[in-house]
Amino acid sequence: MNKLKNKLYQFMAGRYGADSLNNALTYLALFLCVVQLFIKNPILSLFILVILIYVNYRMFSKNIVARRIENDKYQRFIKPYQLKWKYRKTHKVFRCKQCQQIIRVPKGKGTIEVTCPKCKAKITKRT
Repeated sequence: MNKLKNKLYQFMAGRYGADSLNNALTYLALFLCVVQLFIKNPILSLFILVILIYVNYRMFSKNIVARRIENDKYQRFIKPYQLKWKYRKTHKVFRCKQCQQIIRVPKGKGTIEVTCPKCKAKITKRT
């Protein structure tokens, strides 16, 4: 057993492994598999297969810089939605139209003028 474990460690040495983009793609494939149970569609099956192949390609890739860049793009894309979900009851989360800075303001204050901390632009928002 220990010998097999060492072989696996040697195989994965220098490879990228799993990250949040891989996890999201895996969950998407799992969700589509459940949908596939109700909707028998060969195109959907092919799409699921492509997603799973891409997940494995990313996981076993030795080009760590490229995989990190892909994951960083995914993180930048998903961050506002994560913040909106996290603070959905107490704050309103939006982006500055000029610099794309994420801004969080408390709910229930009516229409307020917010100054972007990054570019100092004035933004009027209803909370």
